[in-house]
Amino acid sequence: MPVSTSVKTVDRLVRIIDSFSSSRLSWTLTELSEHLGLPKSTLHRFLCSLEAHGILRQDEESKQWRLGYRLFVWGNLAERSTALRDVARPVMRDLVAQTGETALLTVYHAREVVCVEKVESSHSVRLALDVGSRRPPHAGASSKVLMAYLPDEEVERVIKEQGLARLCANTITERGDLHAELALIREREYAQSVEETDVGAWGVATPIRDWDGEVVAAVGVAGPSSRFGEEVAQHYVTCCEEAARRISSALFARV
Repeated sequence: MPVSTSVKTVDRLVRIIDSFSSSRLSWTLTELSEHLGLPKSTLHRFLCSLEAHGILRQDEESKQWRLGYRLFVWGNLAERSTALRDVARPVMRDLVAQTGETALLTVYHAREVVCVEKVESSHSVRLALDVGSRRPPHAGASSKVLMAYLPDEEVERVIKEQGLARLCANTITERGDLHAELALIREREYAQSVEETDVGAWGVATPIRDWDGEVVAAVGVAGPSSRFGEEVAQHYVTCCEEAARRISSALFARV
């Protein structure tokens, strides 16, 4: 049975990606064309497509091609998603006991923020966000704290392709306002939101970092605005910061 065109395309894409290694971190178009035996025009189309998805990137000065941020994201998700949940769950239970609010664990993937773990509070009024739920990265504390540490080009790509839709009364919908908010989050190292995703809901979140200081996830708490106040929020930020440190220490001590 002849191999379909789509399968051949996937095979070529895998061959392109597999050409990069610790001993060969970058290629020019000509070098890679010779290495793979592909016409430069055909290869260039593949490279541009991979670049559009963040899988490869081209250095503006040298014009050499390198692996992109998305492979790092995928690698972290594949290697640590299970370990992350297992490590985080008991810490999140402690966080709920400290704050009385719902604890959330989130990661960034494919221009969305995904809830990968949730520990409910004992209150009857809770946040309506389930494990597996996806949200845009520009709204909500757990989303914004992840967006704040994305590469600049990825932030711009999100804004261009996803837009800044208004989800609730206080959702940030202007590009300049969003950039100012992300800068503030990086300065404070936590994010806060009030009615950005749901009516009557608030949240705070802090980044979880790997051994190199790169942000790989976020942990936060959320609940109804009737239980929210500035002094309470600062206390919750401190609790989340400690939870993030505990998760990071336990997770990356394993690697």
